[in-house]
Amino acid sequence: MIGNSLICQLAFKITAFCVKPALYRPVASCYQPPTVFFRLLLIQIGLAVFLAASQAIAVEEQTRGWGSAWIVPHSTEERIARTRSDRLDKAINAQDWTTVAKILEELERSNSKSWELQSIEAYVATLRRRHSEAITYYDRALALLPKSNRTERSKLYVDRATAQALNGSYHAAREDLEKAIAVDKNNLLAHNNYAWLLATCPDGSVRDGRRAVQHARGASESLKHGSPMVLDTLAAAEAEIGDFRSAVKDEKRALSLEKGDRSLYNQHLQSYLNASPVREAPEPPRTPGLLKKP
Repeated sequence: MIGNSLICQLAFKITAFCVKPALYRPVASCYQPPTVFFRLLLIQIGLAVFLAASQAIAVEEQTRGWGSAWIVPHSTEERIARTRSDRLDKAINAQDWTTVAKILEELERSNSKSWELQSIEAYVATLRRRHSEAITYYDRALALLPKSNRTERSKLYVDRATAQALNGSYHAAREDLEKAIAVDKNNLLAHNNYAWLLATCPDGSVRDGRRAVQHARGASESLKHGSPMVLDTLAAAEAEIGDFRSAVKDEKRALSLEKGDRSLYNQHLQSYLNASPVREAPEPPRTPGLLKKP
């Protein structure tokens, strides 16, 4: 949602929070959004293009082991799915929205009732700054997803909260993150994003620094303080309650652990050295209109 980093969850292994499926690694490296709210989205959305293309693949992969067909496709359906995924990946990286729309239409014809497909539609809409449209797709995904699938439901709430925050609907974003935590208390990303929103939201009626510290610290402790993203969130929460000494300390820890671009963390550190908390701001939607009409 909001936040200070990037995600996706087919296998929820946390190092830089979670491992992304191969399709979205190049997407994350291609897009460099200007706001922190949007930056988190790029690692946050668990989009299963491979699954959305064919339920049959999902059934086969469960018996063979997830990811086997990405190495060697085992059937015509799998080859088609792999090809579509590669095409979608390239089109998104090139911001070729006409091609993206065509591929999504192909996927809809294959499986229009797939919650994974709705989440893909939402992801693309958010990349295009069509946040209201993204929220609608997430609504559909949640309606299609079985309520018994609590882990994926929690992730979808986190994803929709991102779109809500980007759309300026901060209270709705907070509600979605609270739902995500209630559905799956072990969703550390939900705790991280919740803390970030409570610490940095431009709407003071949404902020709650002490609760932000509680959730950020809990998430960081669960990761043995090894995630720069979560440490960055913890520092923001500490700054919100006026504990700038701790904020500086934890931001420096985040900087020491971060192996990639550290510019945002440096900006945050400078704010805390100046005794100033970090404030988020949404990016206004661009290119209004329907996704299918580039």
